[in-house]
Amino acid sequence: MKIANLTLALTLLGALGLAAGANAGKATDTTYREYTPYINYGNNPKASDDARFSNTYQYWQDNAKIDPKRAASLTEFWTVNWKYREAPFDGSLHGGHVAQDRGAGLYKQLNANGAFAGCMGAKKGELKGLRLTYPHMDKAMGSIVGMEAKIEYCAARQGMKLENGSYDNSAVSMYITAFSNGLPININVAKGPLKGAFERGKKLFHMKAGWTNFSCATCHVSLVGKNLRGQTPTTHYGDASHWPTWRSKDELQSLHIRLTECNRNSGVQPLKIGSPEYTDLEVFLTALSNGYPVASPSQRD
Repeated sequence: MKIANLTLALTLLGALGLAAGANAGKATDTTYREYTPYINYGNNPKASDDARFSNTYQYWQDNAKIDPKRAASLTEFWTVNWKYREAPFDGSLHGGHVAQDRGAGLYKQLNANGAFAGCMGAKKGELKGLRLTYPHMDKAMGSIVGMEAKIEYCAARQGMKLENGSYDNSAVSMYITAFSNGLPININVAKGPLKGAFERGKKLFHMKAGWTNFSCATCHVSLVGKNLRGQTPTTHYGDASHWPTWRSKDELQSLHIRLTECNRNSGVQPLKIGSPEYTDLEVFLTALSNGYPVASPSQRD
């Protein structure tokens, strides 16, 4: 799925200087808000829950068995949730592979003495499964972080600047992510800090904002499968499994970069990459991918 093709919003909070509850203890925001109606996400969300939402999970639950005719159909391609752009179904060479190679080289430099892997949380330098531990509450950084934020932090400790959202940061992320290919995402949002982040992210996802007065959920809940200015929004379930991704317009994007793009498309001022609001959205979307396998490198239009 192209996350929030025209999505909007969530981010408006930052644009208006509102923290959306990301920082506990501050005064409650009483600004009037409109929200796209919530769907039942439950306490233990997972990708397969889409079976009772858009009912397309049956078509993309196994990206190695996606019907090529459905993927090529002008009216039904949205039902496969863009998963046909992921390995092993799509094995074609694209910019994501080049980025992964770049990430491998940078990782080797950063981890010359093994400190970078340790900082990232890789036990004994093992990268398999590391992607599945993000986002998480990070003691060293004192906040909930996604993997790209942690890469920036750990690279700085090794004397290298890899700004969150940059090509090289996303390349390292893509390289690390590929070691978890085929492993199912499984973050626990039923308790602890991630529960609060999930609830805030859900609220942001459904909050209307911008001159369009859309929310992310306007596209990916209310208008999923319907024509919208030449685009067909897909379900938001299962989406987090393929980030970072290579966009066919020649751009490597992290999830947070995509959120800024969605904000601009919907007339909302983007927030800073790595902001608490974007991270809450990342937690929310990652939880909706629980049970679905990681796929990297991936490609999207």
